[in-house]
Amino acid sequence: MGSFTPNPHGLYDLGGNVWEWSEDWYNNDKDVRVLRGATWGIGHPGGLLSSFRNNCPPDYHRVFLGLRVVLEGTAD
Repeated sequence: MGSFTPNPHGLYDLGGNVWEWSEDWYNNDKDVRVLRGATWGIGHPGGLLSSFRNNCPPDYHRVFLGLRVVLEGTAD
């Protein structure tokens, strides 16, 4: 399965990969979106927490920004 134990929701290995785009706007001007999670591209330990939040304009592209794809397995 995962490299680490699952979180309370049963999800594995959430931290340290990429910040994930969310559909939430960061401000009322709706010019920047919320980024959630953790990434290897941040330079301080707090940025590696899955609870970390950041913001960027929707057209900002970097290798440490992305999305998470979840495939729900079925029990045999």
